[in-house]
Amino acid sequence: ISVSEDHFVKVRQIIKDLVAKLESEAGAEKTQKSFCDEQVKLAVTSRDEEQGKVETLKAKITGKEADKAQLTQEIAQLSKEIAENKRALMEATELREKESQENLLTIEEAGAGKEAVSQAVEVLKTFYGGAAFVQKASFVPTNSDREGKTVADRAPEVFDEDYKGSQEASKGILGILEVILSDFERTIATVTEQEGEAAEAFATFKSESEADTKIKEELVATKEGEIADIEAELTALADETKEATESHRQALDELEKLHTMCVAGEETYEERVAKRQKEIEALKEAHDMLEHWQS
Repeated sequence: ISVSEDHFVKVRQIIKDLVAKLESEAGAEKTQKSFCDEQVKLAVTSRDEEQGKVETLKAKITGKEADKAQLTQEIAQLSKEIAENKRALMEATELREKESQENLLTIEEAGAGKEAVSQAVEVLKTFYGGAAFVQKASFVPTNSDREGKTVADRAPEVFDEDYKGSQEASKGILGILEVILSDFERTIATVTEQEGEAAEAFATFKSESEADTKIKEELVATKEGEIADIEAELTALADETKEATESHRQALDELEKLHTMCVAGEETYEERVAKRQKEIEALKEAHDMLEHWQS
């Protein structure tokens, strides 16, 4: 065998091919690592953004639902107050009508009584006028003589007491009737005044109650409109939440795929790079040794 013959040519070629393959794999894995890093970064960003959207949307939904509940409660309270206003007005109206009828009846009866008493007084005054009110007016009976005396005036003294007694009785009756007449007049005046005051007070109450009810009804209508707007917003938010939740799920699925492709395994990328580099260095060292074995 010639001493100059190189017996390790094929071995060195095999080593060169192995080193080239390992370096090619390293380059390819580095490229894949860059791809994985980029894709994982995008997937993580998407996951976090969509998760943030979901949380924000859910917070908005919670807020809108709280606003809706508050408005619903306010509408219920306003509706209750409106019902109370209407019930109070209805009851007050019934009482007012009943009171007014009673007052009008009292005034009517007092008026009729006053008219009757007035007529009675006139009748009595006319009947007893000549004798009972002699000092108030000069009266000459139609059946008197030249001296103005009637048969009764010239009657014996025995009849004088009964006659004077009738005059005194007439004065007492007229006095009582005048007191009654005054009572009727006072009743008419008092009840008329009370009726006017009651009617005015009721009109004020009715006006204030109806105004308050109108304001509350307008508030109810406004709040019902706000609830309708909130419900429309809740529908839109629910759709957005559904979309964001689906996007978040897709981002998680993508991360799972990337983990399987880029991360999962017995060794990490760094560990594989280190081991491959050591293998390349060892092969290169062996190649050098075989190449200079004759030195």
